Amino acid sequence: SVITEDGEPRTVCRGVEGDRISPDVLITGYEPVLLPRREPDGGVRLSPYNLLTSWFWVFGEPERPVPVADLEKAFLENGRYRKEIVKALDSDWDGKLDGNELVLDEPHKVDVVRGRLEALGLDSPHIVGEIEPYGIHHDVTGHRWATKSCQSCHDRGETRLSRPFVLASYLPGGVMPHLAGDARVDLPGEIFEDESGDLVFAPSSGELHLYVLGHDRVWWANGIGLLAVLGVIFGVGVHGGLRFLRSRGKPRHEAPVKPVYMYTAYERFWHWLQALAIILLLVTGIEIHFAGSFNLFGFETSVRMHNILGFIVVINALFAAFYNLASGEIRQYLPAPRGYFNQAITQARYYLSGIFRGEPHPFEKNPHRKLNPLQQVTYLAILNVLLPLQVITGLAMWGAQHWPHLAQSLGGLYFLAPLHAFGAWLFAAFLVMHMYLTTTGHTPVASVKAMVVGWEETEESGSSASLGEAHGSE
Repeated sequence: SVITEDGEPRTVCRGVEGDRISPDVLITGYEPVLLPRREPDGGVRLSPYNLLTSWFWVFGEPERPVPVADLEKAFLENGRYRKEIVKALDSDWDGKLDGNELVLDEPHKVDVVRGRLEALGLDSPHIVGEIEPYGIHHDVTGHRWATKSCQSCHDRGETRLSRPFVLASYLPGGVMPHLAGDARVDLPGEIFEDESGDLVFAPSSGELHLYVLGHDRVWWANGIGLLAVLGVIFGVGVHGGLRFLRSRGKPRHEAPVKPVYMYTAYERFWHWLQALAIILLLVTGIEIHFAGSFNLFGFETSVRMHNILGFIVVINALFAAFYNLASGEIRQYLPAPRGYFNQAITQARYYLSGIFRGEPHPFEKNPHRKLNPLQQVTYLAILNVLLPLQVITGLAMWGAQHWPHLAQSLGGLYFLAPLHAFGAWLFAAFLVMHMYLTTTGHTPVASVKAMVVGWEETEESGSSASLGEAHGSE
């Protein structure tokens, strides 16, 4: 937009204080901006870039750059700045001027130079601006050179992914620059003038549908998921409170009970291993998802724990599937095709009214029928829908760095991560409901005790309708 008395363009280098060609110049350096780069194979990789921003005069139709010789005629006379130009562009001129201080930071200054160029016969001279992303990556480094602090990117606050990048100390001619050059790079974010007058680029990973764990969040996954958890907590709070109030001063239904070996050693081991793994998955998942707001193990440790626990859950589920299929226990989770809806309604009525009156359970619990009708359909949904959803999305996210095409074929992290988070909220809601329902047994701790020792006290046949009677002949 302006030239120096040497006929060179005015140049400013970031990260340099003083004359850039002087031997005693102070080089402070700068932090490059991370931009998503489209790879030849179709993938996207975050890479460091320096953004070189330039403004220059163009004229005519089609537009073409104003020749340097014409700019010299407009600005210089006998190798010195024209006095009328200096007076117009520098209100504090005292007869001396360093060429690097001459700037077009106000509209009237632009009009002065435009008038000089028009006097030279140039048609419609005006300033344009361009941003050229200059890659400073070499694709030769390994993980040992990676940034060691996970929080530098995986944090909700200002990170390497969202930190503003100063393009220029002012906006020449008031002209916003546009992206030029490397077509494999976009500028996801906003370019604006800040309060100090600097031209700033503020990156936004969400604009290109990138999802960075801990930094990015999607409202529907957290909003609907949190409502589900709060709804369950509210429901069990009200239900439990009513049970407590109705039980005060009223005799509880006492039926003859007998000890029954309900859970084998393997079932108990599987249950508690799965329960511990899922609880830790939820805790570490919260720390990953809300990085910077929740800190228990540390982000890196939580990621490692989350990955290991995820594989434990998968392996444990596979062993359980084999055990249930080989032993025939899979029938425990399959609702009877005949009369199921009537049984489900009976069980629902018990939870909604009968339990408050101290009535016995409508179905007898025994080693061959450990789940009531509502539990059967719930576990069927958990094991066949929610658990596979978490496993598939979790594996795809874990392998996104190694098999990016797999993650992209499933919608990419921008789709997989919120879906995985939503599934985690649903698991948390189920966990709250499950823990509450363990208190609805013969005594509030009978179900938990049975899952520890294997034996459970159950009401003897005749004191409640057995599942066999409810099913008829099967």
